[in-house]
Amino acid sequence: MGVPSADQATAGGVGSRVRRWLSERGLRQWWKVGVAAILAVAALFGGLDTVDTDRTSFAPGEEFDDGQFTLTADRATVVPELRAGPVVLGKTQPGRRYLGLVSTMRNDGTVPGRLADEFDLRDQPDATFVGVRRVADGSPIIWLGPGLQEKLAFVWELPDNALATGDVVTLRVSRKQFQEGFVTYGERWVSVDGYGEVALPVKVAT
Repeated sequence: MGVPSADQATAGGVGSRVRRWLSERGLRQWWKVGVAAILAVAALFGGLDTVDTDRTSFAPGEEFDDGQFTLTADRATVVPELRAGPVVLGKTQPGRRYLGLVSTMRNDGTVPGRLADEFDLRDQPDATFVGVRRVADGSPIIWLGPGLQEKLAFVWELPDNALATGDVVTLRVSRKQFQEGFVTYGERWVSVDGYGEVALPVKVAT
């Protein structure tokens, strides 16, 4: 058996130090290294999917409680003009149509609730909110009193080519909390973290 060369001795020393380094760190350190490697690879391919923990999805016709109101989003229809029977509420306009969202709403609070900002229409930057009307007679409504329930139409005006039959509109409803002691406004409902979201198929009326 020959005497080890200087190169062999050096290699043996390096190998011994590497084995000692690995044994000192153990399995836990290797687990951390593995996770870091997975994250690095995921970053190369566009990152990891994120989960929106603030969102609560609800289905068309399903009740959602935002803290102030219990509501549904029943159907969405695009029409060339707004009518309540023979009465025209919104005239036909070139290049524009009306999107109506039918919703049943109940005020669960102890003070009147403002309706105008209840639904946030998503992904329609050219839409303009028109107002809220009672489905029964087409009369306008701004506030819903405590304990009262109404079937309402929330109306937006938008370009006539913005939506077609079978398209889907997404609407969000902010969660709310009742706060007291405001010097300027007194008692009021304010938006807090979290929201409900519903996707409705659209019907276009001719």
